[in-house]
Amino acid sequence: MLYENPLNTLDGKAYFYQDLSFKKILDFFKTILENDTIYHDNPFIFYRDLNEPLVTIDDLRVNYDDLRVNYDDLRVNYDDLRVNYDDLRVNYERLLQNASPLLELSQNTTFKIYRKAYQKSLPLLRAIRRWVKK
Repeated sequence: MLYENPLNTLDGKAYFYQDLSFKKILDFFKTILENDTIYHDNPFIFYRDLNEPLVTIDDLRVNYDDLRVNYDDLRVNYDDLRVNYDDLRVNYERLLQNASPLLELSQNTTFKIYRKAYQKSLPLLRAIRRWVKK
């Protein structure tokens, strides 16, 4: 904050932090409070008035209000997503509870079908093995 508003000048040029007195520091802060501005060091602008503010408090307030509105919108969206997630979780648990007996039954039935098919085809497989060995 102190970069662009020099506390000391020599021959009209800014010299920072040389022979600082308490009075100069108080005058600096008084100037900032009275002007209602914030001073920034902008490395992209080399030749300009050092006392020219880059951002005013009013601009910051507008930006803050916009950010606050965006934050509130995001919060509402997050709450909606949270409600949807909770609903999906309840539906998933209900479906899983209803599907578990069917899943177990289908797994047991499938295993039984494959086992029965294997047992029925076992004599045929043995005959094929014997035939291939010859």
